[in-house]
Amino acid sequence: MPYLHLSLCPAPGADPSLRDLAATLTDLTAEHLAKDPALTAVRIELVPATHWFIGARSLAADTQASYQLQIQVTAGTNTAAQISAYLAAVHAAMGVALGRLHPTSYCVVQQVPADAWGYGGQSQAARRLSIEPAQL
Repeated sequence: MPYLHLSLCPAPGADPSLRDLAATLTDLTAEHLAKDPALTAVRIELVPATHWFIGARSLAADTQASYQLQIQVTAGTNTAAQISAYLAAVHAAMGVALGRLHPTSYCVVQQVPADAWGYGGQSQAARRLSIEPAQL
């Protein structure tokens, strides 16, 4: 049940499909982090180049794209190797979708304790408790 928030600033002339980006991120999250696509929420925010700065320099003065992806997952559900593979795959996919990437583009996998978040009014910790007895 990951939640993804993608902020992006495409390269000049690039016009990425937001639907395709959401599908790509959902697929990569399933492939590398073993998350259920049906429970993957993606929010995409376009940021004008005049509002994106790296090293105090606006991307409007450059020909590169940039992005920041924040993804929340339940703590302890992924290994360091899975997360590393995910970071590499996301960066490669963003380069294809957005054009020439500035090297200072970020992806953050936030591991949130199971009792600190959830969906549908129920925490992940409560979900685990309700599922585990049924599996015995």
